[in-house]
Amino acid sequence: MPGQRLKITLPLILGSMIFYLIVLPFIQYPITTFLKPIPIILLMLYTLQVTLEQPIKFLLLGALSFSLIGDIVLTLPLKAALQMGILAFMATHCVYICLFLKKGQFQKKNCLSFLPILMFVLIGGYVLWPYLGEMKIPVSLYLFLLTFMVFCSFQVKQQSRFIRLGACLFLLSDFTLALDLFVLTPNKLLAVLIMLLYYIAQLLLVVGTTQRNYQNIKQHIPTYS
Repeated sequence: MPGQRLKITLPLILGSMIFYLIVLPFIQYPITTFLKPIPIILLMLYTLQVTLEQPIKFLLLGALSFSLIGDIVLTLPLKAALQMGILAFMATHCVYICLFLKKGQFQKKNCLSFLPILMFVLIGGYVLWPYLGEMKIPVSLYLFLLTFMVFCSFQVKQQSRFIRLGACLFLLSDFTLALDLFVLTPNKLLAVLIMLLYYIAQLLLVVGTTQRNYQNIKQHIPTYS
């Protein structure tokens, strides 16, 4: 049962996320290369254990796999690490798009509710544009895919709240990362915020895809007193 497996694995997933966020300001390569992917690996192991339709499981594992590659690449001291990371996460969003389209049903009200997100993207893109330099084309392509991924998440029929929130946090994480890379002075605390948003986004996308209903999730999340 997905809920029971979530009850067992959630403390491990959350623990690995919290640990990395705590130590992040004090570590660098190669330690980051080892620690950063652990939460995504645990999400993949959880996905492997749950009972899902094969196409859904395959797509979810594919999205997490490309995310894992992107996470690792972005920690490496390579000249083209950013470009390689962008490619990996573009693949991630393509797979998430396929997943959401498979679970989705287009409705006018869903399109209308996406409009504030679209306005945020347009304003954010306008702010970033002067700072992108030679990265204008790859970042624009990435932003298009990311935005379309969020749009498709709004069309999902089941567990839409978890999936929508996860997709929106993914968007917010990437915009914060872009500000950190291209506009602001790199900041360790901002890096913690970026990873916090990213980890929560991935967790919500996985939980939203694998759980049948919100009440089932609430019943199986461990409580501590």
